Amino acid sequence: MKYPELQQEYPLTDEQIAEYQRDGFIKLENVLTDKTLQAFRDAVATTVEAEKNTDALGIKKGTDVVPNGVYGQIFIQRVNVWQRHPKVKEFIFGSRLANLAARLSGEPVRIWHDQALFKEPLTGSKTPWHQDAPYWPHMDRTKQLSIWIALKDATKENGCMSFLPGTHKFGAKEPIELGDENPKGVFDIVPEAKNIKPVTHELKAGSATFHNGLCFHYAGPNRSKEMREAFVVIYMPTSTRYDGKFHIVTKDSGFAEGEVLNGDLFPELSTPPLGKSPASIL
Repeated sequence: MKYPELQQEYPLTDEQIAEYQRDGFIKLENVLTDKTLQAFRDAVATTVEAEKNTDALGIKKGTDVVPNGVYGQIFIQRVNVWQRHPKVKEFIFGSRLANLAARLSGEPVRIWHDQALFKEPLTGSKTPWHQDAPYWPHMDRTKQLSIWIALKDATKENGCMSFLPGTHKFGAKEPIELGDENPKGVFDIVPEAKNIKPVTHELKAGSATFHNGLCFHYAGPNRSKEMREAFVVIYMPTSTRYDGKFHIVTKDSGFAEGEVLNGDLFPELSTPPLGKSPASIL
């Protein structure tokens, strides 16, 4: 295999699994390294450049699939890159990343979708505090999780991630309209989190955070002179069912309400490590 690291298990400990399940997020060092990291970064950056005149789904601009305006100032977003770019697919379909998601969540996982998230130099604005899962058309939203991979160093200056520990245990809240000029503050939506101190994680390139889809998180503006480059893969339990609501990823997919989101659009990526099911290693 060209990048054997993609099929190698990351050395995750029981303590790290417990930390993730307690806090709703975790920082992991050197998830991708050396040639694997550089090739992945190049594949994603090439994709973002190639699709600079399209919307988030790689469709020519002018459609109404993804909002512009304030939302477009937060980041350059390209969704389901794996479906359009085989070089990117090679990296995210390796078992290393999906098995990490399965081991942390305790569930075998499918990909929900991926996304490149690039904050532009100086002008990339903050990403307000929010949960992810309330935006998704899933009937059960408790165990979805995302890996946020720094393709270049992510710092406080260029918009690294911050989290509110334990907020995944508060359940799904009202979705925050990220495209509003003055979105609701996090404590207006989850007042019980007022005494929780945020945790900010700067990342070296190749390191990553995993966070539960119900954990409140935030990314600051990019005040640096270089692009902040990150790539996210969102995983869902293999049993996740569609709730029938509109989402760009399920648009025209033909799934009926209550149906399990599976098949070619949502392939199962985790593999049972060491002969055990992911749930059994907890």
